[in-house]
Amino acid sequence: MVESWFFVLAMLAVLLIPGPSNALLASATHQYGLSKTMIFIPVEWLGYVYGISLWSLFIHLFEPIWSALDVILHTGSLVYVLWMAFHLWKSSHLQKYDQRHQQIRKAQLFFSTLKNPKTVLLAVGIFPAETWNSIENAGLVFTVFSLLLIPVSMFWMLFGRALLVGSSHRIKADHLYKGSAMLLLACMLPMIFRLF
Repeated sequence: MVESWFFVLAMLAVLLIPGPSNALLASATHQYGLSKTMIFIPVEWLGYVYGISLWSLFIHLFEPIWSALDVILHTGSLVYVLWMAFHLWKSSHLQKYDQRHQQIRKAQLFFSTLKNPKTVLLAVGIFPAETWNSIENAGLVFTVFSLLLIPVSMFWMLFGRALLVGSSHRIKADHLYKGSAMLLLACMLPMIFRLF
């Protein structure tokens, strides 16, 4: 069974990070509307499941050969999170991203999610180590992941669209990015403790 449920907070923070997948969801909602973009949520979920599973398989196969792999990937993902938090603090690129991607397709979202560094972070640093010990544990963790991904995707579809349209006068993209950076740093504390 999963020993600590702190990973749920870290998972929520990572999923909320403004990134390519979330920006594509916001742009798709802006271009096609909410009802047509709902089909993108299962595509994003599939991209995450494939990406996380591939990284976990990679770790499982190569960790017996190279015992430091887990520590290297864990440290690399932690550095990525800190870099992402710093990057989010000083930038806001949702409008530029929307202008560059005028026609968003499901395959584009799938491959964007599959290649997303968040999959490495989730597989190495956030999902509990006992996730892969049994089918029940994996099913439980992926159920929690799915239950978090759906509202986060809906948030990005609605709030991202509001930011792009300009209907949200009180909260600007800059506030969203700074808030994401603070949430990310706060929720990564259990990951830092796990590393040491």
